[in-house]
Amino acid sequence: MDRDLLVALLVVLAFFVLVAVVATVGEGLYEEPSAVIIRDVDVKAAAVNASTASLNITAYLDNYGAGSGDIELLVKAFNAKTNLLVATNKTCVGVLKKKETKAASALIYVERRGDYRIRLVLFEDDRGVGDYEVYVRGLEALEPPEHARLSLRTMDFYVESVESIGGKEYAAINVTLYIDNLGGDVSGLRALVKARDNETKLITAWQWLDLGLLPKESTSLRHATLRLLNGRDYVVEVQIWQGQRIIKESSGFVVLSPFVNRTITVGAEERAVEVSPAVEITSFIPTPQPEPLRMPEGARKGERYPSPPMPAGFEGVAAALSLLATLFLLKGVMRFGKRKGEN
Repeated sequence: MDRDLLVALLVVLAFFVLVAVVATVGEGLYEEPSAVIIRDVDVKAAAVNASTASLNITAYLDNYGAGSGDIELLVKAFNAKTNLLVATNKTCVGVLKKKETKAASALIYVERRGDYRIRLVLFEDDRGVGDYEVYVRGLEALEPPEHARLSLRTMDFYVESVESIGGKEYAAINVTLYIDNLGGDVSGLRALVKARDNETKLITAWQWLDLGLLPKESTSLRHATLRLLNGRDYVVEVQIWQGQRIIKESSGFVVLSPFVNRTITVGAEERAVEVSPAVEITSFIPTPQPEPLRMPEGARKGERYPSPPMPAGFEGVAAALSLLATLFLLKGVMRFGKRKGEN
């Protein structure tokens, strides 16, 4: 083979090898970027009360590139007339995989009177990568929620248990609420039950209750437990919340002062004497109730009640009376027959 031709072939082969090496190294160094965009936005509005509305902004994010970094969505509400910022919120979306679609939502509160420009800004690793705008109008047409028609008929209190904590005695007080629903079925309500020390006016215990479903025109019972320091007197306050507003309040008293030692003044010289309580608080823990009396099965079917058992010792007397009654009856029949024969 001609030497010049061999050299030419080697040069061409080296060129292709070099191109392949460069392409391989370049591909390893090149990293496909992510391409996250806001494809669409939904806005759901609801009236919170007579003056405020909540806007639930949901953005649908598409990633057309490689896996993304940390994605965050910033939602801003501007007054459409003044262009002033009136509300803002941010939600963390996380990482979007290649060709993944994810929905992200943020909740903001605005005045019902007014029109708004909603701007959504997308961040990837704290770097802005896109935005989107939508307009919201006519929030005044939203109907505010109707307040539930409730009545707190009464409250009952009883001692569930007594325990010692840190050398002090605490009573677990069960608070039973009797709630009348004067309207239609209602749910989504919460009740805040709290105990206020009657002397210091300080709140010492509280509990939130989800009231669940309250059927229409019915009375429902709900229970809370408050742990109270023994020997003090308390005002138990109840507030029922619908959304962000209190719609019903009531209160009652729990008096625990009789269950601790107290000092009284006696005699003409007014001597101070410490008197122990006559009863302990544990005496007021309810005991298990006996089985309730049940109606006999026969009575449920319209039959007569069974006769009560005869007292012991009267069986012989009853038998003798029955025999005498039989003899008198036979004697009367015989007399009646004799008179009839004479006639």
